[in-house]
Parts: sequence; structure tokens; C-alpha cells
Amino acid sequence: MENILSQNVRRICKERKLQMKELAASMGVDPAALTRALGGNCRLDTMQKMANALGVSLKSLFEPMDDVEGYIRIGEQVFQFNSREELRILLNEK
Repeated sequence: MENILSQNVRRICKERKLQMKELAASMGVDPAALTRALGGNCRLDTMQKMANALGVSLKSLFEPMDDVEGYIRIGEQVFQFNSREELRILLNEK
């Protein structure tokens, strides 16, 4: 469970160009404490702080990552997608 939590938190931070130390600051914890929490045995209140700081639901931190991500060029524009749904939206909009 911690592995999925850690992967999702790191992925969301990367998508938002948010450094882990910035996430820790917005949670009101030391960056080392955040690293330890993501390494395992994370408390429920800490998980809730992570979700709140990232603006996502607690549930979404434990959903398995989509197995599709990448870039697509449509015309002269390049788009990044991180899920099948994002790809579907891009293809339907363009």
C-alpha cells in the first residue's frame, strides 16, 4: 500500500512541478518526516494532510496508476498525457 501511495504522491508532485520539500511545507511537516512517511507506515492523519496539500481525495492517493502515459503530436502541437482518459480527451478535442 505504501508503494502505491509513494508513487502517486511523487507522480502528482511531478505533474504539478512541486518539489517534495514544498509539499512538506504545505503540510506543515519536515521534509525528512514526509520522506519517512512515504517510505512506509504512514499514519492516516499524515495521508489526509498529503491529500489536502495536493488538492486530491485520500482515495485517489491509493488508486493504481494508469498504465498509459506519454506524448502525442497533433498537428504542430505536442501534448502530454498521463492516463487513457487524458489521451481520449485529447483525441476527441483535436
